[in-house]
Amino acid sequence: MGGQAFTHLSTPRMPPSVYTRVLATIQAILKEHYQLVGSPIEAPGKDTYGDVDILVFHPLPGSPLAEITSRPELATQLSQYLGAIHHILGPEINFAIPWPSDENHGAEPEQSKYIQLDLKICSSEKMFQWELFHAAHGDLWNILGSTIRPYGITVNNRGFYLRISQIEKLDRKKSMVFLTDDHGLILDFLGLDKGKWWSKFGSRNEMFLYAAGCRMFWIKDLDELDAEEGTGVEGGENGKKKLKHNDRARMAKRPIFREWMEVFLPRCRENGGFAGGKGVTREQVRDEAFAMFGAGVQTEYETRLKEWNLAKHKDEIWRVVVKGSVPEIEDLQFRAASVRTLKGIVMEGETFKGKPVLEVTPNEEGFWDADKVRTFVETNWKEAGDIGWARQEERAREGMKAKAEKKKLLEEEQTRKNIGDDEATSPF
Repeated sequence: MGGQAFTHLSTPRMPPSVYTRVLATIQAILKEHYQLVGSPIEAPGKDTYGDVDILVFHPLPGSPLAEITSRPELATQLSQYLGAIHHILGPEINFAIPWPSDENHGAEPEQSKYIQLDLKICSSEKMFQWELFHAAHGDLWNILGSTIRPYGITVNNRGFYLRISQIEKLDRKKSMVFLTDDHGLILDFLGLDKGKWWSKFGSRNEMFLYAAGCRMFWIKDLDELDAEEGTGVEGGENGKKKLKHNDRARMAKRPIFREWMEVFLPRCRENGGFAGGKGVTREQVRDEAFAMFGAGVQTEYETRLKEWNLAKHKDEIWRVVVKGSVPEIEDLQFRAASVRTLKGIVMEGETFKGKPVLEVTPNEEGFWDADKVRTFVETNWKEAGDIGWARQEERAREGMKAKAEKKKLLEEEQTRKNIGDDEATSPF
């Protein structure tokens, strides 16, 4: 998006008159071939447009597009319908559409300027509706995202998610539990007016005030700005220093998000009255998500957290308690033999001296008693090393025996072959 796909063509930003006209023309063409055609609601206050974004779903039964199964062939056919002079295949299809000749106003020769169309072909009606919702109002979700993120809530191009705090710093993807892709439920959960969402805002300030209506929004007071963590938004120079990498990039590239941070939030602090969400906690939001989005969400959240904690615990038992409790000695091979034996006993349930070791057996939930495991390792590592060393020697003997037997079989086979060759060449 942004009108930068065609680096070899001139695709300048469009004034509203050109954008509105081209958008209507392209949508009219596409509606002849697709069941659903739409564009996200534009951000307020734009005086130029970088490209035209359109979503489509399902070719109409009578359209030639309904018979096409190849994306390159589909892009070529669409280029003909749209009058595009070039296209690029990617997650979206980018088309270069000639700039309306009567809109050049003598500044450049006709057909020397182009408009970038970004066409997204949705695989389902649900995806079509979600994309319209998620991309609405330009930077609005960037703004809302910076507000709700500290509460463990995330929205992306697939849906609404609850993040598990104990996991997210190490594996963000695994920390995300899907809540819903029903935009009505999402807006209800955030405390935002559903009717206003589907209407274009008259100004940036109107959109900012709408975002500030989120029930989790509140402005930190001056004496709270030094806090490194926690909820609440800051804005201004102090808030900019604490932005995540993605938000810092948005500050540089997205004027509306920059205005939210540098102008609107500091002004809110000066005017006061934005403390409605101050009492809301991350734990409260989590529990409300469990209640609103069903028992399955809580079950998945708790199961994933338990599995994560168990995997982390198992790794710690192995690296720190078992392996880490065997002393560092000069005989590295003996130490390795001891560690291997202890791993089999503790981690894999092998017997020790012919008997199971109950004190190093995990409980019903799979967790070990770390103190008991450590005591067992410290007490028995030498004997475990003797066992492991004996096993290693036995494996070596068996290996040598197998190697000798294989060599003997090969020699016998070669002897039989030589006898056969001699008989075949004998004149008698």
